[in-house]
Amino acid sequence: MNNSNTLSQAPWNGFTKFLFRFFFAYCTFSILPIIGNTLFNITNELISPLLDIEIVRHLSGSGDTLYDYSKLAFILILALIVALIWTLIDRKSKEYKLTLYWQETYIRYYLGAFMLVYGFSKVIKTQFGYPSLSALLSPLGNKSPMGLAWTFMGYSDTYTIFSGLCEVAGGLLLMYRKTRTLGAVVCFGVMLNVFLMNMSYDIPVKLFSFELLLLSAFLIGLDYKRLVNVFILNKPVSAQLNRNPFKPKWANLTTQILKGIAIIAAVSLMIYRGVESQVQYGDIAPKPPMYGIYEVENFIINNDTLPPMLTDTIRWRYVVLDKWDSGNIFKMHTKGYNSRIYFRSKADTINKHISFLSYKDSIEIGKFKYYKTDSIHYAFEGIYKNDTIKLNTLRTDENDYLLMNRGFHWINEYPYNR
Repeated sequence: MNNSNTLSQAPWNGFTKFLFRFFFAYCTFSILPIIGNTLFNITNELISPLLDIEIVRHLSGSGDTLYDYSKLAFILILALIVALIWTLIDRKSKEYKLTLYWQETYIRYYLGAFMLVYGFSKVIKTQFGYPSLSALLSPLGNKSPMGLAWTFMGYSDTYTIFSGLCEVAGGLLLMYRKTRTLGAVVCFGVMLNVFLMNMSYDIPVKLFSFELLLLSAFLIGLDYKRLVNVFILNKPVSAQLNRNPFKPKWANLTTQILKGIAIIAAVSLMIYRGVESQVQYGDIAPKPPMYGIYEVENFIINNDTLPPMLTDTIRWRYVVLDKWDSGNIFKMHTKGYNSRIYFRSKADTINKHISFLSYKDSIEIGKFKYYKTDSIHYAFEGIYKNDTIKLNTLRTDENDYLLMNRGFHWINEYPYNR
């Protein structure tokens, strides 16, 4: 049998040792953020004034900022320097199998933890939600690539949950050494799809998704000879040698029990928080009392009735009162920055008043009295930014749109591609 285990006693060649030193240094600075961030911030403060370049970290929801790219370049250069120095001062070591063991162990848990976090956010469906009312009104051509991807993922519970289950399966398999390789293969396939989606739809998690893809490839690479022998060369292989962290059996058994308890506790906490977020902010969260799309049939501003002309930049076309008390005003003229107004809504269902609040500072920018004229029509009267506004509207919701009411059909005599 071909014994090609990563823990065998065969010495490593010079290139393998250098590659290990470089990757070990990279992982130390990259996936131990407190080290990499601290070193980069210190270097950035020293170099930025000399180069007259200001690189500032800011919270924006993006993982692909100038700061992130600069830190990556810094870490790669630093890892290369460390690997060169390590090579010069350590010429006697024939291999680093014990160090590799602990590196592999940390990477398994690091990668597995993120796979579980991202996976459960899809299984419980908090990462992607159903298309909002405003998204249903937005022309396809006005959507960003990321917005299109979010709508695509959020629409289907089945596809989103399946994607999450694949991530959860990969993460759980990584938690145990005997299923490490299978877990790494599953994670690589899942993360390859995620990375390509981020690249194809300009989703700003490109760097981090590639890092998780790289870590999956690293774990697969530990068994690459055995995988090649089984899947390509059709040769038998020996069982993978597993190194226990401690010599006494009771210590290893205790470690396994504690690890199992920790995994169960972590998974339970993720599920609890996911369900809690779904109830508060997800698809099953309660909708605001005036939730709906209000198509403006008559628009009167300062006693002047404006006809529904598509070139009009003042007249409103839709008032959308969406989930999470968010709101949008769509104007007749659909192009340009000012064609859509964002606000937060606050409804008083007892006195039949609704307020529009600024997103930036929550200052009231409009207040309307509303009343129902029949089962589907609503009238609004009030002040918006010092203008007197009167609206007669037709109320609809997501069930009136083909995307949301078409549903699933086992039998299709003809493709229903609209």
